[in-house]
Amino acid sequence: MEVYAFNFHGFLGVNAYLAADGDTGSAALIDCGRGFKKISDFAAEKGLKVEKVLLTHGHFDHVSEAAKWKEAGAEIYIHAADAEMLKKGGSPDGFFAGGPEFPEGADVLLLGGEKICVGNLVFSVIHTPGHSPGSVCYLTDGALFTGDTLFKGSFGRYDFAGGSSRELKRSLERLFALPGADGITVYPGHDEITVLGKEAQTNPGRYCPDD
Repeated sequence: MEVYAFNFHGFLGVNAYLAADGDTGSAALIDCGRGFKKISDFAAEKGLKVEKVLLTHGHFDHVSEAAKWKEAGAEIYIHAADAEMLKKGGSPDGFFAGGPEFPEGADVLLLGGEKICVGNLVFSVIHTPGHSPGSVCYLTDGALFTGDTLFKGSFGRYDFAGGSSRELKRSLERLFALPGADGITVYPGHDEITVLGKEAQTNPGRYCPDD
């Protein structure tokens, strides 16, 4: 597996990741807040086909270009608890203006525990509520895509609509307990890449207050 990271600086500095199976050319895009042309051109140059867009949660800075990817032929995946937020443009109630509305919504609604195949890659879906009700992480081949649940040395906000510090703490504890944490690279929705084993030892998310 190859993971290609795209960081879009400026407002919120959001990340997107292209996880590609080099044997088949199949690829999954994790989050799609920005960069449709840049990422699609890159994939074409590499001979990759973006078959699926795996959304970590429904906030606008991670989902704003879902309609473009769906029109380009990719299947859109999101947890069922954030499905309506995606349709409304990814804005929690009263927070910012959101992105373009996407009434078609996702192709596949997740509940957690699913296995998603992309070429020879298999993504395990881990439901990690707290930042949003439908936040998920995707684990495959030593890579963990955490969206806004876990960052390097930090963790996601829980003061948006649907957020919960108690649920976020439990979600982080679940991630920190994953087997082989020292060999798992964390690809967060913002900021820098890190290692799960290090975060399990030092991340302040262990001490989130209860609601």
